[in-house]
Amino acid sequence: MRFLVLIFFSMALFGVSFLQPDEAFKPKITAVDADTIAVEIELGDQIYLYKDKLKIEDADPQDGINFTTITTETKTVDHEGAAVYETSPITHIDLSESKDLSGEQKVRVKLSYQGCSSAGLCYEPQETVLEIMVNVDKLSVADSEHLNASAVTKPAKEIAAPKSESETDQIASVIKGGSLWFILISFFGFGLLLSLTPCVFPMIPIISSVILAQGKGMGTKKAFLLSLVYVLSMAVAYTIAGVLAGLFGANLQAAFQTPWIITVFALVFVLLSLSMFDVYELQIPNFIQSRLSKLGGARSGIVGIAIMGFLSALIVGPCVAAPLAGALIYIGQTGDALLGGAALFSLSIGMGVPLLIVGTTSGRFMPKPGMWMDVIKAIFGVMLLGIAIWMMGRVLDENTTLLLWGGLAIFVAINTGALEPLGEHPSWSSRSNVKALGFMILLYGISLLGGGMAGAKNLLHPLDPFLSSKQEVSAPASAHKTFEKITSIEELDAILAENKGKRVMVDFYADWCTACKEFEEKTFSDEMVKGAMDAYVLVQVDVTANDDASKAITKKYGIFGPPAILFFDEKGQKIEDATIVGFKEPKEFLHHLGEVK
Repeated sequence: MRFLVLIFFSMALFGVSFLQPDEAFKPKITAVDADTIAVEIELGDQIYLYKDKLKIEDADPQDGINFTTITTETKTVDHEGAAVYETSPITHIDLSESKDLSGEQKVRVKLSYQGCSSAGLCYEPQETVLEIMVNVDKLSVADSEHLNASAVTKPAKEIAAPKSESETDQIASVIKGGSLWFILISFFGFGLLLSLTPCVFPMIPIISSVILAQGKGMGTKKAFLLSLVYVLSMAVAYTIAGVLAGLFGANLQAAFQTPWIITVFALVFVLLSLSMFDVYELQIPNFIQSRLSKLGGARSGIVGIAIMGFLSALIVGPCVAAPLAGALIYIGQTGDALLGGAALFSLSIGMGVPLLIVGTTSGRFMPKPGMWMDVIKAIFGVMLLGIAIWMMGRVLDENTTLLLWGGLAIFVAINTGALEPLGEHPSWSSRSNVKALGFMILLYGISLLGGGMAGAKNLLHPLDPFLSSKQEVSAPASAHKTFEKITSIEELDAILAENKGKRVMVDFYADWCTACKEFEEKTFSDEMVKGAMDAYVLVQVDVTANDDASKAITKKYGIFGPPAILFFDEKGQKIEDATIVGFKEPKEFLHHLGEVK
């Protein structure tokens, strides 16, 4: 449903329009001859109809009118493995076996059908009843004015709906059926929505810091240029990684999540943050700078920012969402890397718009250096240290990561003067307010250190180890199911075989996946979600290692990266239209569970 909302939002915003159902499909009785009546469904422009969804029945089986032979003369064509009518199908109904009737009789024909627009939208199943008066003795139209006069069309909600596509398949169909401009605009809109997710947030201090690190002479125009270089480099990285993943099933972003690469990149952020604290002045080595200066002074900063943007896309934000997966599915199925890559590039530019705005406005801070400028640099320095810790959290255990966060909080508190005497500053002064804030950060940092040493794992609940004994006494143990963790195809196959007759939910997870941890902390921890998931056998596939076993299982099920959730029915068959890619809030996830058939 969210996908359809996005499509119609784009439609309204950019002038792309789809036909209404009664315009796309116009059923009518077109002719009556000696033995038959002909029924036609006139199709609108760019509309096609699925052959196996077209059904013609007698609306009143007890009226004595016998529908014996029903033939459709229109030829079908293959569309993605399905037989469809691209021209208006004409069906002939034989009424010659109608007996014990004479004179004028009402014939009621019930049609059930479903079709789609080549522009990328599929309509709900439709049901139509056509009425016509015929003379049974002569099988001719008794009253031509009644021809189609009583046609009634409505969505066929009471009919078993055909198997629908998953959200990623629907998005892939946008690329298959849409025009180039519609594809680019739609994916740009998807990118804007994705820019509001946690996958993009860590890039904000990165781009701000690299802009500030350029030093004096930074104006709005230059800041915009450098920000544009960063965003374009990020977009190129996403596009290349996506095309490779689509063509070869190789997740380039996952390959960049190895411990040594993460450690090196985290160290880069630490070094960059130290320059923000004026420990040293960070600049390109002289021998490189001298060569770049020959090409133009401005280009010396451009190269570094381009590299940072390219690597940030692969290392900092390896999130997979439905639009990205949809583009990868399209590339994998069609091999059309050009069109799929264009969609991915447009998606990346949409994701980069907020970064472009942040980077450009950062340049406005540069012309007037002063004490406030040192404060801003220090803030970005702390944010860069935070990103380094956040990245190392993919490699280190949760307790150690909590200790690092505690150390950072205490570092910030000390530098805000939390332990310094207030002196003669009046109450409610800016100095006293900063000291109060610093003291609260200090207390939080101490709780993180203490909780981390006691075994705490959650930043928001660092004192849980000290409260757990009381909670165990006062609250009964949870009876909800938990995930069984596996890493290979063989393990999953065994679980599916052992649980025939039960439904299975399979969650693809990785330690370096931000949205995966969001799922665990927000969605899977919700009590209502836990209750709903009890109806399933819960399995979690850990693909953190990105080894041969991880690649084999993700390739088998067409998973381009976590988070992704698959559902299997009682026979152990994958429910194709139920797949989830990307994070979902508890309420949205509950709704999805209710829709799984």
